[in-house]
Amino acid sequence: MVKIHLTLFGQMLHAKQIEFTHPTSNEKIKIEAPLPKYFEEVLESLERK
Repeated sequence: MVKIHLTLFGQMLHAKQIEFTHPTSNEKIKIEAPLPKYFEEVLESLERK
């Protein structure tokens, strides 16, 4: 078992993509977002361990 100590600022939650129908216009809305740089750095740190 390997213990890793990381200092995190908040929860590590991210939605790469979200899609929904607008409630009044019925338009389909699709939003995509890349991982924040901070998340990428944490993941890279974990991969090196």
